[in-house]
Amino acid sequence: MFALDPSSTQHAASAPTPVPALAPAPAAPRLLARAGQLSQPTAPIPPDTSNEDVHRLFSEQPLLETLAVVADDRPLGLINRQRFMEQYARPFARDVFGRRSCLVFTDTAPMVVAAGLPIDQLVQQALASGSRVLKDGFITVEEGRYAGIGTGHALMAAMSNIEADKTRQLMASIDYASLIQRSHLVESDRVLASQLADHGLLWEPRDVVGGDAYFFRATPQGLLGCMFDCTGHGVPGAFMTLIALSFLEQAVAPAGLGTGTGTGTAIDPGALLGQMNRYIKRVLQQRTRDAQPAWGAPAAPADGLPAEKTSSDGLDAALFLQSPCGTQLRFASARLDLLVAPPGVQEAAQVQIHAGDKLGIGYATTPDDAAWSTQVLEVAPGSLLMVATDGVIDQLGGPRQIAHGRKRLARFLHEQQDRPAAQACAEFRQAFAQWQGTQRRRDDVSLLVWRNQALQS
Repeated sequence: MFALDPSSTQHAASAPTPVPALAPAPAAPRLLARAGQLSQPTAPIPPDTSNEDVHRLFSEQPLLETLAVVADDRPLGLINRQRFMEQYARPFARDVFGRRSCLVFTDTAPMVVAAGLPIDQLVQQALASGSRVLKDGFITVEEGRYAGIGTGHALMAAMSNIEADKTRQLMASIDYASLIQRSHLVESDRVLASQLADHGLLWEPRDVVGGDAYFFRATPQGLLGCMFDCTGHGVPGAFMTLIALSFLEQAVAPAGLGTGTGTGTAIDPGALLGQMNRYIKRVLQQRTRDAQPAWGAPAAPADGLPAEKTSSDGLDAALFLQSPCGTQLRFASARLDLLVAPPGVQEAAQVQIHAGDKLGIGYATTPDDAAWSTQVLEVAPGSLLMVATDGVIDQLGGPRQIAHGRKRLARFLHEQQDRPAAQACAEFRQAFAQWQGTQRRRDDVSLLVWRNQALQS
């Protein structure tokens, strides 16, 4: 397996490499935690300072943006440089106000905060005060005594750093979630490479993690494979994939869920989907309850369990068992199609599309006893097979900006029937990117292409 980009995987019939460990994240800058850390101990002026003296201070110190007016260590207000200079430059202002107290041009209701005030609370107060704080700044005090002035620029920088830190923590969590999700796919990569000599697998989460996943295990009855597409994408979808993968791991274990994975009982993919449905509904507490009081309140649960949630999460899945000789495929599906291009097909219309059942797995509206049919397919040796999630089918693109659709997928499979599956998968990735063009990726994208041959021992 080789990474194409941070959220994309494509591999062919070769030994997969382990998922690389995440590199240590760069050290985050030390965040300022208190209001006092944003302020500077700027020298204040007393209230009897003349406006001419204020004008001189601003003229001599071009970087001085604000002056604090303080009496007996108690802050009285702030003088904004720009506002003062504009008003003092008006006709006759110097003659009228030059010798008068600076309180004439002082904002006597500035924002005054304790030096120990947490930054997040400072930001809330600043936002409540409007844009004035960003222009004039704020005064910090310690036990009511003047400590310094904080500028609007420093406040905006602190706000930016806080948001950047939140984003950094979120992305670090998502990156680690990606490592966890990929680690659950490593064994499937190994099994697929060891069992199918000619295959190609494309797995591209729309985000760093996604709601598409796959599962492959060798059994005495053949190769058991599952491609599935869970509700949503990103982190919620990734959580759903772990639930589905957990079920499949238990199902193929020697003491599994009674799915018949041993040599004595035939594996039934449809029955396995039915058990997955019940498992997911139980784990997510998505049980259906028919009894409702006449006045519309939720019915009290008779079994003492909490009432069902209002969410309805589940997945679409295609599950198959390919016989060791490769000519028989037991196939069951919830809303995902299997495409088969037998050797020598002359046109795309001859590509066989085996549609999945229309019922999704695990949803609140799916009955607990829902059943999925198992199709037993005799597949001609050398046929090219494909399963794709709806991220492929529904993606908008092309000159007319329409959905990709199944017919276009069948036509592509027909065109690639004589090529190795790995090459066909690579060709599809390139063609699909061209189809998407400037359109935003709508969903996670997964696609499996393989040639039905005898399984490798």
